[in-house]
Amino acid sequence: AATELGVPIMRFEGESPKALEDAMSMLGAALGPNAAYRAEQYNAYYDRVLADILAQTELIEDRVSVYMSGTEALRVASGDMYQTMMIEAAGATSVSAELTGFWNDVNLEQVAVWNPDVIFFVPYGGANAEAFQTEEWAIIDAAQQGRIYRVPKLTGPWDAPIPDSILGIIWMAQTLYPDQVSLDCATEAETFYNLFYDYAIPDDEIAMVCG
Repeated sequence: AATELGVPIMRFEGESPKALEDAMSMLGAALGPNAAYRAEQYNAYYDRVLADILAQTELIEDRVSVYMSGTEALRVASGDMYQTMMIEAAGATSVSAELTGFWNDVNLEQVAVWNPDVIFFVPYGGANAEAFQTEEWAIIDAAQQGRIYRVPKLTGPWDAPIPDSILGIIWMAQTLYPDQVSLDCATEAETFYNLFYDYAIPDDEIAMVCG
């Protein structure tokens, strides 16, 4: 084990905004004053941007219902997971919010009962849009309307509880409510990667992640 070799181990919990910020603070404290300052900067940025998102989405009344799919079409995020918070912050409702634990396996009959307006699927584990474009999935409103979206990724997947996830919330809100929110994924992605990765993200990559 790593502990027996004298290798320090840090364990992060990230299934909420506070847990993510606590993880950033812990990592900053472990890596020294400069990292601690950058972690403090990130947490302040996250709080500010999330507050801006919520101010624009909290008054949305006709909320879109979202099916958050994992590495397989019938694997869905539970209400305990960070992805559900992201969906709610973006002004929508997760159809699987009442489930607990982590990724849950469900059947198509349950999805039909939920009948989501939109399907999001993760950018890892072989997940793909074609899985929702079969004859069986044609009974689901989201599939009928072609409202199936792959969550972006760059340094990491934007649905995971990592620093980039704040961009994922912006992307979700802009995807779901393009005429009701004034958030701009492209502008914020450029700012974010410059600030926290020292990376001047090129236009083609901005177009790739922000659509």
